[in-house]
Amino acid sequence: MASGGITIDQAVDLGVATMNAFDQDAVQIALKHPTYEVINRWFAGDKKVLSGGKKATWDLTVKDTGNAGHVNMFETDTPNIANVNVEGEVNWCHAKNSFTYSVDELAMNLNDKTRIFNLFKNRRQNCAREFGDLLEEAAWKTPASSTDTKAPHGIPGWLVQADTSVVTGEFQGYVGDYSVAVLSTESAYTLVGNLACTSTTNARWANWYANHSDQLNDSLLDKLGEAFRKTKFMTPKIAGQAIDPESGFSNFRLYTNNEVLKNIESYARKSDDRLGGDLGKYAGNTVYKGIPFIYVDSLDDVSIYVRGKNPIYGVNHNHFYPMVLSGKNFIWSKPINDVSQHLVLTVYLDLTYAYVCDNRRTGGFLLSNWEAAY
Repeated sequence: MASGGITIDQAVDLGVATMNAFDQDAVQIALKHPTYEVINRWFAGDKKVLSGGKKATWDLTVKDTGNAGHVNMFETDTPNIANVNVEGEVNWCHAKNSFTYSVDELAMNLNDKTRIFNLFKNRRQNCAREFGDLLEEAAWKTPASSTDTKAPHGIPGWLVQADTSVVTGEFQGYVGDYSVAVLSTESAYTLVGNLACTSTTNARWANWYANHSDQLNDSLLDKLGEAFRKTKFMTPKIAGQAIDPESGFSNFRLYTNNEVLKNIESYARKSDDRLGGDLGKYAGNTVYKGIPFIYVDSLDDVSIYVRGKNPIYGVNHNHFYPMVLSGKNFIWSKPINDVSQHLVLTVYLDLTYAYVCDNRRTGGFLLSNWEAAY
């Protein structure tokens, strides 16, 4: 018999029964960051679940066959057979956290079910909060290097700066940079989604980028307006069928840092009469064309080469989302006994996922003060 007459098997059963009293899908967050966009919205509503696979994969068309054209009646045809599709892929990321309890703790509270429940509740919630922090912070970074196989490729791995200062804006966001420890050091990706991309290779596998030069005024609104126009692809319909039904801005969001928000809020207050309907306030939020700016405190950190200074990410979450492996979709384990500590049991929370932007032209844009400007 273990401490207080409780066996290990009984301690496991008690842990399982108490865990079952919680809503298994509700990961509670108490609050290191002011917003938890990643776990509260991306993983709650935007994610796609895969039933299996060694990697997260998707198909993409990046070039033309050249077969479209106008012809004369009875003109002979020579179809061009071309492979216009490529397969994107990203390695799975495996995230975990855990909390521990001991048989001795249960024995000490054996006659007080409320105290046992609260013990589990507090440790489970703290485990979930730390897990939420992990996901929130990693989503706004890239891996530390090409050999970093643990970290996910967050938004800065998909929506990137151009190689040169593009003041007017272009689809020239080809490859991003790793989140190296030394801010003054640049370490660039060679592939994005395992695909090469340059102005001559898979040129459409690029995002819109513009250098706002820290001009957070009318000039910024002009660049935002152009970014919206250039990335709001409206799909053609052939015989009433949409080629890409998820194009457009039905699930679009704007993310930025405190400095940008302070400036545009001040600008909106001072310029209400002449800004028209583009920049304004709604329900306590600053909005552009009806889309609220979402504050992300992780973007307050300086990351020169990863995203530039004072970034604004416009993200179409129909095309950027977490892919999650179905068998590892926020799974709480049963209590597991540690042989080296025979009275200690541990409960694990596991997730296998990857961030994917399946179409970088429609997936969004990045505006920032370009990397070499400061």
